Amino acid sequence: MSEEELVRVTSVEPFYRVVEDSRTHMTFSLVGLSLTLEDGGEFTLVNIPYDVAEAIKILNDGSVPPRRQSIYTFLASHEEFKELIGRTLKRVVIDEVDLTTGLYTATVEFEGSGVNLSVKMIPSQAIYLAMITGKPIYVTRRLVEMERKMNEEGARREERARRERPPSDLRPLAQATS
Repeated sequence: MSEEELVRVTSVEPFYRVVEDSRTHMTFSLVGLSLTLEDGGEFTLVNIPYDVAEAIKILNDGSVPPRRQSIYTFLASHEEFKELIGRTLKRVVIDEVDLTTGLYTATVEFEGSGVNLSVKMIPSQAIYLAMITGKPIYVTRRLVEMERKMNEEGARREERARRERPPSDLRPLAQATS
C-alpha cells in the first residue's frame, strides 16, 4: 500500500470510560485507544484488551511496570526482544474493518534478508509492537474517512433526537394545571 493512501499516527493514548445504555440504564466499562493523526484528525479504537491499554499507558508515562507484569510490560522492558523485532518490523497499518462486527484488523509488515512478510493482527497489539520498537503506525485514508462520516451521521442523529425530545423539566399541561 502506498504512503499516499495512509495517514500516519503521531500519538496513541488509552482511555477508560463508564458508559450507560440509555435503554436499559446498565453501565459498562469501555477501554479504547485514541490515535492522533498527522493531519490533525483522530481515529478511535474501542473494546481493546485492558492489559494492552495499561501497557501503553505505562509506556507513554515512562512509569515503572508493576511487580506483577503482563506479557506486554515484560516485552517493553526486554531490550533484546525489542531489538530483535525492531530489526525486521517495518510498519503497522490499520487497514480493514468488518462492518458486521465493527472489528478492525491491522497488517504488520516485516522485511529482512530479502523476505517480506505481512501478518494480520489485532490492532491494539500491533500498535504496541510498533510503539516498543519505534516503528511507524498508519491508518488507511479510507478508514479515517469512514469513521469521520459515521461520527458526523451520529452527531446529526443525536441533534435530531435532542430537538424532538421535550426538555425533561416540562410536564404535560394537564399535570401542570391540577
